[in-house]
Amino acid sequence: MENSRLRKDILRISYNAGACHLGSALSCIDILTDIYSEMGEQDRFIFSKASGAAALYVLLVEEGIIPENKVTYCLKNYPLPSKEVPGVIHGVGSLGHGLPVAVGLALSDRKRKVYVLMSDSEIQCGTTWESILFARQHKLKNLKIYVDRNRLQALGKTEEILGITKALQLLRQLFPIKVIRTIKGMGVPFMEGKVEWHYWNLTPKLLQQALDQIDYEENIL
Repeated sequence: MENSRLRKDILRISYNAGACHLGSALSCIDILTDIYSEMGEQDRFIFSKASGAAALYVLLVEEGIIPENKVTYCLKNYPLPSKEVPGVIHGVGSLGHGLPVAVGLALSDRKRKVYVLMSDSEIQCGTTWESILFARQHKLKNLKIYVDRNRLQALGKTEEILGITKALQLLRQLFPIKVIRTIKGMGVPFMEGKVEWHYWNLTPKLLQQALDQIDYEENIL
């Protein structure tokens, strides 16, 4: 299984920090590693999918941007991405804020690429549509938009709360966005596809069970 070690790191630091949003972090770690492997030194990245901050922090450790002994502190004191953390150029909280910032960065310097990772529920935000229309109008070819399509948001399934399938189809006609189909809680079978793991914390027993399941899945592949 891809990035199994990073998934285990997500579990450990979230447990140590008493942090939740595990499902969000686990669903996007593969997308994050792909983005960082593609980025150049002058490129910029905005993490708009705020609840998955644990995934971003373990990747910043992997990239040597923040030390491992600081990552739990970062997550515990700033559960959402904070600009006070090295490697984070803009902190976000409520959904729909990251893409407008990424659009501004892309417009200010067209020589660099600007990457942004969004959750699929951010398609429901008006700021997303305004930003896409602006990016289209100004032909921001250096803007790279990724959407984590795990089909779940804080209170349930996206299609039951405010369906976005047709909206995504329209957005892709307006601007070249990459929609990556994932699973909330991906890599830990008892978390996969369950909205409860947007909120639940790990107990010592559940942490060990999750780590064991990742090891098992890795060994059978």
